[in-house]
Parts: sequence; C-alpha cells; structure tokens
Amino acid sequence: MRKLFLLAGNLVALTAAFGLLARYVSPEVFWPPAIIALLLPGLLLLTLLFLCIQLARKRWASLIFPALVLLLSWPVVNRLLAWPTQRDPPPLDSPTVTVVTGNQRMFRHDDRTDATLEEVRNFFSGTNTDILLLQETWPRQRNKNYISAMQEGTGLEERHQRDKTLIATYADGIVGQTEYFQDSEYHGILLTDVQTELGTLRIINSHLQSNRISDMAEGISGENSLSNQLTTFGRMLAGYGRTTRQRAAQAQQIRRFVEESPYPVILGGDFNDVPSSYMYNEILSPRLQDAWVQAGTGLGTTFTGPLPGLRIDYFMVDTSLSVVSMERLSSPWSDHRPLRLVVTQ
Repeated sequence: MRKLFLLAGNLVALTAAFGLLARYVSPEVFWPPAIIALLLPGLLLLTLLFLCIQLARKRWASLIFPALVLLLSWPVVNRLLAWPTQRDPPPLDSPTVTVVTGNQRMFRHDDRTDATLEEVRNFFSGTNTDILLLQETWPRQRNKNYISAMQEGTGLEERHQRDKTLIATYADGIVGQTEYFQDSEYHGILLTDVQTELGTLRIINSHLQSNRISDMAEGISGENSLSNQLTTFGRMLAGYGRTTRQRAAQAQQIRRFVEESPYPVILGGDFNDVPSSYMYNEILSPRLQDAWVQAGTGLGTTFTGPLPGLRIDYFMVDTSLSVVSMERLSSPWSDHRPLRLVVTQ
C-alpha cells in the first residue's frame, strides 16, 4: 500500500506539472495540457496534501518532486486564488465607473422556462451599473428580446449590438463602435468607446469560443450506455483541442486591440477558459490587470454548470485605472455568475 500511495501521489504531481505547461505552450503546437489546466486547482491541492503526508512521515526523498511542482506553480496559484487584501476606498469626491458583465444563456432557467420581463427588469435594476456587457443575449430581431426590460432596469438607453448577433454592450455616451465576428453569431468581440466621468474608455466585450461543456457532460452521464459515453468523451477531447486553438487566435486578436487602443481599456466577458490557460496568458499583456486578482477573494468561480469551480468570466482593467471593487453576482437564470466591477483613476 505504501508503494501504491507513493506512485499515486507522484502521478498526481506529474499530471499537475503537465497542466502547468498550458500557459506556455500554444495549442497550435500541443493542446492536451489545456485540458489538464481545467483541473489544476484540485491537482495542486492533492499534490500539497501528498507532500504534507510525506513530510509527516519524514519521507524526505519523496518530497523533492511534489515540492518542485508546487514551487513552479506559484505564479499560477496567484492567478487561480485571489488573496484578501486591505484596499483603501477612493475619496468620496472621486469619480467612479461601474461595469457589469454576464453570459445570459438566452435568459433561460434551468427548467428551460424563459425569464419574464419583470424578472429581467428587476435583476438589472439592482446592478446599479454604468456600462453593461452581455453575452448570449437576444437581438432586436427576436420577439422576446428583453431589450426594453434591460434598458428600463439599468436606465441605459444606448446599445451596441450588431443585427442577428448575441453580444451587446449598453452604455450612455457611446462615441465609437466596432465589432468582430467569425462564423458565429454567438462568439465575437465588440469594441465600444464610451464617454464616462473618467474620460473616454474603450470597452471590449468578448465571448470567446465555447467548449460546449454542458452538452458534453449530458452525453457522458450515467443515463447513456458505456459505448456512447466513450464516443462522446472522444468527441469532447477532439473538440476541446479545436476550440482551444480558436481561443488562442482570438486572444491574440484581443491583445492587438488592447495594445492599439488610444484610450484606457476595460476588457470583460465570457472567455471560456481558466486562468492557467494559454489564452489567459496571451491576453494579460503588461497593460492589463486581472480585476479579480486585484480585488477578489478565493477562486472566483463563475461557471456553475457540470464542471464546477471554473473561473471563465473576467474583467481585465487598464493599469492606468484603479480597481475599487470586484464582486460576483447571482444570476436567476444563467449557468454563469455575472461580475460587477468598480474602477476609478
């Protein structure tokens, strides 16, 4: 049993080390580490537990490899887990801007019933936001598009949303807008210049390529035969490699938008990947800071679907701005938790 425990512990540490490669290795070159990166918090926790047990047993030689893995993981841990810090509130007369982002899942509850207009209006009235970033939200062409309910709830009359696409930015004072979509109305990038109390800000609303985790999880549930589960799992792996490569290309595009922006940038949205990913590493240029790392506490889980514990929704904020607060909200209908950000100068 002792040898088996040692083998299992080292195997977990080795798998964690493999997942650490995800942020450095482009999925165009080698994509499997990206899958392990999804499980990295749990793998690192198990590696730490293994190290502590071996330390208590005084198995000194067996400490070397897990200790090395944990040491190498420290830069990633600082992204995966936000530490509580004491932040001085801005002066009372300092202007601030509040931004909310959230994937709305077409305003459909878990029981597949649609949210009512009153539910939508009441929810958004409680966000007290100056700028609203939405993904998977119905356009004007749909009969039940919820646009009027969101405008009434937020008080924001101006909207940036291309016809028949599902990404929208609401704000008053829009002075410029550009959009980028490729082959899908679901996934794209909106660049919206907004005049605020902090001056003109470039708001980048992004919905990067989805893994369709929920659909895949249903396919490998216990209700299906073993052969169907294995077939679905194989498709899941192949599909994940493809979508990881797509997100990497989208991240490179976003980085160019950030670097070329003449205004301070606030980037938000559903990135469909974790902080230990290549996508995250590519987007987080020297010009941006992760708002959750700056002002959040804990893992900051935003996805509440079949694979819990994932932080895949983000706010990245220009380093010329200061993050006052960052919090998660609870969505009445979506499997994503919205985020609420407050910034100042």
